[in-house]
Amino acid sequence: MATNWLSLARLPRSRPVSGAAPCARLRGLTPGQVGVCRARGEVMESVRKAAEMVIEECQHQFRNRRWNCSTTSRGINVFGRVMNQGTREAAFVHALSSAAVAVAVTRACTRGELDRCGCDRKVRGVSPEGFQWSGCSDNLSYGVAFSQAFVDEPERAKGVSAGRPLMNLHNNEAGRKAILHNMQVECKCHGVSGSCELRTCWKVMPPFRRVGVVLKERFDGATEVSDYMF
Repeated sequence: MATNWLSLARLPRSRPVSGAAPCARLRGLTPGQVGVCRARGEVMESVRKAAEMVIEECQHQFRNRRWNCSTTSRGINVFGRVMNQGTREAAFVHALSSAAVAVAVTRACTRGELDRCGCDRKVRGVSPEGFQWSGCSDNLSYGVAFSQAFVDEPERAKGVSAGRPLMNLHNNEAGRKAILHNMQVECKCHGVSGSCELRTCWKVMPPFRRVGVVLKERFDGATEVSDYMF
């Protein structure tokens, strides 16, 4: 199942999740995801954090619902049978999962924890509002690209002409767009006594709680076509 990688949240923090041998032993990963793990092992600790984020945020958003994102005690299907069908709940988990991976990886980039990425230095120049783009903007493009490579891999391996794989890819993309469409601007003032005559600004991701709220609102407003989707 495409979301079985969420079982990484159950691994003890002391257990490594990268390197050829550990990647092959990780339960819940598809062969393609094992390949991503081997090729980009430094990112896998962020994937583990993303799995934890998904469970925590799902349980927060659905805390007052009949299905409250309760997890199973064993097995690699963390959320149980609800993920076996094309329900709105499954759609929400797919969207939240792809968003969580993008956020966790982007955070690691910004913190300098990954060798292949860092801050987004493409945001430069003067904005129409008159402030100077500078500082360490979140490198969301890297996080999104990894999310597409890792989270979407099981669906693409099945073929995406129709059916559940296509629906899941749609929901995965909805999760990533929820971040992109809610990016924020943070600024620092420069000037005599903090007069803010000059401002340098950079782009940051919204808090993950905000992403969860946006996706939950879409869940509540979802309509049924041939299956539930955002």
